[in-house]
Amino acid sequence: MSATASTIIAVLAGLGAAAAFGLGVALQQYQARQEPSRAPVRLLARLARNRRWLAGIGLAVAAYGLQAMALAFGPLSLVAPLVATDLLFALPAAAFWERRRMCRAEWAGAALVGIGVGVFVASAPTQAGRHDAPARDWLAAFGIVGLVASAAAAMSVLRRSAYRAALLAVAAGVVFGMTAAVTLSFSRLFLFGGSSSILAHWQPWVLISLGIAGLLLSATAYQAGALRTSLPIMDTLEPISGVLIGAALFGERLASSPAGTLLQVCAAATAVTGIVVLGRSSLTGSARERPEPASQAS
Repeated sequence: MSATASTIIAVLAGLGAAAAFGLGVALQQYQARQEPSRAPVRLLARLARNRRWLAGIGLAVAAYGLQAMALAFGPLSLVAPLVATDLLFALPAAAFWERRRMCRAEWAGAALVGIGVGVFVASAPTQAGRHDAPARDWLAAFGIVGLVASAAAAMSVLRRSAYRAALLAVAAGVVFGMTAAVTLSFSRLFLFGGSSSILAHWQPWVLISLGIAGLLLSATAYQAGALRTSLPIMDTLEPISGVLIGAALFGERLASSPAGTLLQVCAAATAVTGIVVLGRSSLTGSARERPEPASQAS
């Protein structure tokens, strides 16, 4: 398959993953915020009996499948920024459900994300790098991600409200970035190495562990505060950590010239600004935070 065809598949699958994840995470957050504060395992056990939350999980599973397809054909530095555009899909869906139009600030945030990600992707090299990495590099990456996630989760215990949600989102964001890197390795192992001995490798088992950890952290972050607090942090840290891990493990590179690097830095900053603007939208707040309609006010 040509490099152009591989890139097209990666882009389309990455955007499909962003759409599925955006809608799914909105459903998960809505239901998680309806639950009283409880331990993460008990919270998940309670949510697992709710159809709305399960629908969000189903969309998340579909998103991970599409992300795996994208990573099988494209580099992490291309796919991770595309998947981070999930807010572009989540907010219009929330506006439709609430029967209101998006305001100018929300449209401006969407434009910043679209332009920033578009420029970043268009200026990124299309080579996918190597398919795997030495064991010592994997161990170093897992150690750093584990240290950051554990520290953020531990600090969240001492905090409340938005600070707790933000710290848990930091932990979830870096775990999701690591998950993307393992997904890349697994998808290329499946694509190029055959499927007969897949379960004999470490990738699928680590993916299950990372998936459970990310699910626990994100569900607790959604329950601890409004989506405007947690999702922008996850959407910022997941692609950043993914790109850094991709460069360290798979030898992926960004622009080769100083001018190209500057362009990509500016594009990334533009996209992050848009994510923050979208994350502060009232559409990402919890139902408890929104005023009741006048007809229902007492």
